[in-house]
Amino acid sequence: MTEDTEKIYIEPEDEGDFEEKEAKKTFRVLAFSLGDEVYCADVRQAKEVIKMPETTRVPNVPSFIVGVTNFRGNILSIIDLHYFFGVEKKGKTKDARVIVTDVLKEQVGLKVDQVKDTLEIEENRVQDPLPTLKGKLADFTRGQIQFGREILIYLDLEKILRSEEIRNLRKGQAE
Repeated sequence: MTEDTEKIYIEPEDEGDFEEKEAKKTFRVLAFSLGDEVYCADVRQAKEVIKMPETTRVPNVPSFIVGVTNFRGNILSIIDLHYFFGVEKKGKTKDARVIVTDVLKEQVGLKVDQVKDTLEIEENRVQDPLPTLKGKLADFTRGQIQFGREILIYLDLEKILRSEEIRNLRKGQAE
């Protein structure tokens, strides 16, 4: 995985390799880190990756809301994924990124410590979630993927955004 590249392009399909991918049954994931763990999500759930922008803190919102920012003329809420997995925050770093997603038809930003790369994964390499996973992580995990020496925790961003905490926030019932 590349770690020093400035831009990561998210392209769900490379047209030239379509037949080869169909034969192997592959899909592409976006790999990112939170703390010392490496996670990934299907790139079709991510619209783009941006550097962590300046944000405005919103009063009386739960701690997992970093704030809001102007994103191309629209207000983009930024959610800190550390909260959902009990991972210690690294604070402000130059590697922090925001994954912009619209899986619930509304754009939202997901703050991560670092975006590593996009990876081509064979479907048969996705293993069932570990039975030792507990709580929120188990709820949000599709499985894990052995990639070289790393194990990527394969997340479902839609399930995270449909979590009870975010549903309550949308209803106006902050924590």
